[in-house]
Amino acid sequence: MKRSALDGSQQTNFIYLLPGLLLYTAFVFGPIVAALGLSLTSWDGLTMPRWVGLGNYADLFSDSRFYIALRNNAELMIFYCVLPLVLGITLAACVWNLKQREQLALRTFLFLPYIMPTAVLGIIWAWLYNPAFGPFNQFLRAIGLSRFALPWLGDFNFVLPAVGIVATWYFFGFCMVIFLTGIQRIDPSLFDAAKVDGASPRKTFFWITLPLLMPEIRVVLLLTVIASIKSFDLIFTMTRGGPANATLVPNIYMYQLGFELNRFGAAAAIAIVGALLTFAINYAIHRLVGSRSKGMA
Repeated sequence: MKRSALDGSQQTNFIYLLPGLLLYTAFVFGPIVAALGLSLTSWDGLTMPRWVGLGNYADLFSDSRFYIALRNNAELMIFYCVLPLVLGITLAACVWNLKQREQLALRTFLFLPYIMPTAVLGIIWAWLYNPAFGPFNQFLRAIGLSRFALPWLGDFNFVLPAVGIVATWYFFGFCMVIFLTGIQRIDPSLFDAAKVDGASPRKTFFWITLPLLMPEIRVVLLLTVIASIKSFDLIFTMTRGGPANATLVPNIYMYQLGFELNRFGAAAAIAIVGALLTFAINYAIHRLVGSRSKGMA
């Protein structure tokens, strides 16, 4: 019997893992360790770093702007995670009943925003929201609703939802495609049996489709939560965190501290806190949604 190249000892097989491990260390693990070390220093990017221990973290958790950024990020999760998930799964259930040609056309059309760079989308939507010549306000004035023509990105009450709607528009088509893929793996005999038993489409959705889509729901939640915590380019190109910190999020604050104020140690501390927050939320999703999906299996 011919032996495989992987049938050698563990030491020999480790050689095949070495290139991947080196790349991971150089581009993932190495920068994480460097950021952790930098967060324990005070550094302006020019002089030698000065050791401050946990001083940056103490300053961070006593900084009111950081809590404003966290609150804004939590509110944006509604637009990044909840609304795309609800819209995506609802549209997937509706599109699934269409003919294959119509389903493919609609799926492609709704997925298009997701393939565009979010920085480009931010510039486009900032133009759409322009209070003077933006299409939204022009349309409202044309139909006699001038009182609703607001400076969307300059209004303290509407700027965060205005940015959030763009994120929802960006993600919901992606979520729909994920859920359509999940529906395809469900045994068709389950739907046939429900139809024979006289179950309505609503009951079929809530008692068969939704429970069996728990693995896809977990994937969507993980990806959108990570995207919401990492949110930067869309907000940066639309508002830069303004007006008056109304759309400030941790990554924007990290940019301001690092590249505008030259406080790279404090900026690295925000990066480490953001990474820990991402791990904590993802772990909670794995525990909550993952256990339910195993129970449905």
